[in-house]
Amino acid sequence: MALFRSRRGFVVAAALVAAFVLASVVRLPASAQLPPLNPTPTPTPAPAPEPAPPPPQPAPQPEPQPAVPGGSGEGRRVVYSNSQQRVWLVEQNGTVFGTWPVSGRKNVPKPGTHSVFSRSRNSSASGGLRLEYMVRFIRGKPLAIGFHAIPTNRKGQQIQRDDEVGQFRSRGCVRQRKADAARMWDWAQLGTKVVVTR
Repeated sequence: MALFRSRRGFVVAAALVAAFVLASVVRLPASAQLPPLNPTPTPTPAPAPEPAPPPPQPAPQPEPQPAVPGGSGEGRRVVYSNSQQRVWLVEQNGTVFGTWPVSGRKNVPKPGTHSVFSRSRNSSASGGLRLEYMVRFIRGKPLAIGFHAIPTNRKGQQIQRDDEVGQFRSRGCVRQRKADAARMWDWAQLGTKVVVTR
């Protein structure tokens, strides 16, 4: 053949043969093949719905307060129930300004109607006791009877715990927690009616 008679022709022919053999033998693996021009997008899963919030809890309801004792009069007044060891501050129209437990003496004083005749921001008793927010409503012998805060000793310590209020613990006066005694002091001015019931 004339193609192989020249050296140049032989080289060209050999190159063609080698290219044919290489093309027929070498194959790209499937993993190495080029991706399609327009690949199908993989769908993104939708996020899981958030759990519904728990239903709101109802607000706690205040405990009902004991009613003002019957037969305790009318108008603006302090009502002190000895048997219940509780006081009520009643406005002129009958609404209750406040009520709370107290600590007095059983069956002292007797039921009756009185009025505030003396007040002392600070007073004292035997044994060096200090009485704050004293509101006197009965003239007694030898001592008057009034509403006041739980007495404190010379060290400033209460002689009765707050959680003991509501028990008979006094020798005659009517003890209150300090905050309640301050409310009584502000509300019960001179001349305020005080009704004592059983």
